[in-house]
Amino acid sequence: MRHIDIVLISVHTPLICGIYENNQLISQSQSDELLLSALPHFFESVLPTSSQHPAYHHTKIDAIYYANGPGSFSALKLTHIFLQTLHIVHGIKLFATSSFYFTSSAYIKAFGNSYFHQNAAGEISLIQNAKALLGWQLTEAEFSLPHILDRSAFGLKVEPLYVLPPV
Repeated sequence: MRHIDIVLISVHTPLICGIYENNQLISQSQSDELLLSALPHFFESVLPTSSQHPAYHHTKIDAIYYANGPGSFSALKLTHIFLQTLHIVHGIKLFATSSFYFTSSAYIKAFGNSYFHQNAAGEISLIQNAKALLGWQLTEAEFSLPHILDRSAFGLKVEPLYVLPPV
């Protein structure tokens, strides 16, 4: 039996999914579909279902590594519920890390003119009117999967990382 790990970036559109074998990225896909549709479509192709892709017959998903925030509030909640269900039903281990692991930018779009910022100490905060304050220094975060998965960057704390204060 072949063993793989899945890496997800679902905090922003598009959904980015990677399949890793021995910590090496072997396949990657993206979807601009709504997360509500994109997550099931991806997983029905790799899990033992009637829609499973033939390349994944005799394959076991050992773990899912994913970004638990910051990012879209509804995407964080939906991803958490979806992955917890897979954990319970299929016994797949879950590991999470900050969204900043998947981008070289120190800024991730929040809403309006607000951005999440990670400082050198790793602390994450929300900056209001970021474009007015930072101007040309602000670049939109581009998310990407690493070619080699660094498992030490992920932990067992898989609850969504909510940076925004309650409304």
